[in-house]
Amino acid sequence: MQKENRKYLVFSITSLSLLVSSSNSTIVATALPTIQRSLKADLSWTAWIITAYQLMTLIMLPVMGRISDQWGRKRVFMVCITIFTASSLLCAFSANIYWLILFRFLQALGGSGFMPTSMGIVGDYFKENRARAIGLFTTIFPLGGIIGPALGGLILDYAPWQAIFLINLPFGVAVLALSYLLLEPDAKLNHIRLDLVGICFLAAIMLCLMFFLTRVSENPFLVHSWLTWMVLLFSIILLWFFLRWESATPSPVLDLELLKNRTFLIINGLNLLYGACVFGLMAFIPYYGQVAYGLSNLASGGMLTARALGMMGMSAFTSMLLNRLGYRIPMALGFSILAVSVMALAVLPQHLVILGFVIPHYWWLTLMIFVSGMGVGMASPSSNNAAIELMPNKIAEISGLRGMFRQTGGVIGTSLIVLILSRFHNQLDGFHFIFGAMSLLLVAAIPFIRGVPDGRKTAA
Repeated sequence: MQKENRKYLVFSITSLSLLVSSSNSTIVATALPTIQRSLKADLSWTAWIITAYQLMTLIMLPVMGRISDQWGRKRVFMVCITIFTASSLLCAFSANIYWLILFRFLQALGGSGFMPTSMGIVGDYFKENRARAIGLFTTIFPLGGIIGPALGGLILDYAPWQAIFLINLPFGVAVLALSYLLLEPDAKLNHIRLDLVGICFLAAIMLCLMFFLTRVSENPFLVHSWLTWMVLLFSIILLWFFLRWESATPSPVLDLELLKNRTFLIINGLNLLYGACVFGLMAFIPYYGQVAYGLSNLASGGMLTARALGMMGMSAFTSMLLNRLGYRIPMALGFSILAVSVMALAVLPQHLVILGFVIPHYWWLTLMIFVSGMGVGMASPSSNNAAIELMPNKIAEISGLRGMFRQTGGVIGTSLIVLILSRFHNQLDGFHFIFGAMSLLLVAAIPFIRGVPDGRKTAA
């Protein structure tokens, strides 16, 4: 097969893996209320279905990036697909919420390798047009967001929730077979030192923080318990040991020298907020629709489909203009659009009357979620490439670190949302408070975008 044709097939294979991963995320978000009712679980523990995946992903993303650079793209990619597919089967047979959380950790172990290895593969095959190829590659993730909610809502209306995990099996097998046939063989395996101690520290820090927030949200009176605050204190102590270890070990999971780089801090600070909004807040949109307005599985999932449509269209459009616009303008516009759309959910009434026509709350919600997707789609390609500009020779590793900060934002954001909702007797009021606070944070972050690389000079 000619090399030119092969690289487009490879792009399709890696895109399919990302499609399966992103569809899984949105399907699970749509199924959250159904799983909660079926397993008779508390919301604080049901939310772990999302945060467990996010937590393992943030831990493994930088590791997978480094492993991919050293051990070979094809090897790591195929192992990740195998783990993801097998764990999806285990999730479907979970007897209770705790087993499901455990298997979601395992599923994330495989899924965490999709993004860094896929972007590394795409970067290797499209060296001459790397920025445009990676920008277009990011449009695949929203496509899963289009398919996932609609498919999830349809499945949940006619089948038990276990089917949302079983649907991953045929796609996983197909991607595994195609990657074996079409990806070029890797070079000889390079042995590298992995910072297993640092990984364990990072996992323990996040688990302690999540457990602290879960205890408080499950029972607000536990905020007066000394044990609750000991958990938080323990996470702070672990953070201190983690930083000490990372500064001394020869192969750290997080290179602390990068933290001295002002540009790195700004980009990944923005990625942290991006993750809190996209992976945290938006994951609760189906729950918001079902609890606040009594929407069906299909209708509430449809709002995530609307967001994904806005993301995909704007992401593709922005990717084609990156060389001309650079990175700062799309990011600033994207954050502004996202802030306005999220604030609109908090302050505008449930019913709007325009030219005498009453717009029901469902269509208003869907419109605002679509606009928020446009904001995300505008900011995503520029932030992806801005991070890579720091070390273009280590695409997979930088992509892993970027993903780690985004997933950290998602974990913290999801846990805080559950905590805030537990403090409101009326969950609709709680959601309005969350929307308003997130909007203000997005606006406050816009001035920091001046510290992001311009991008136009690099393109020139």
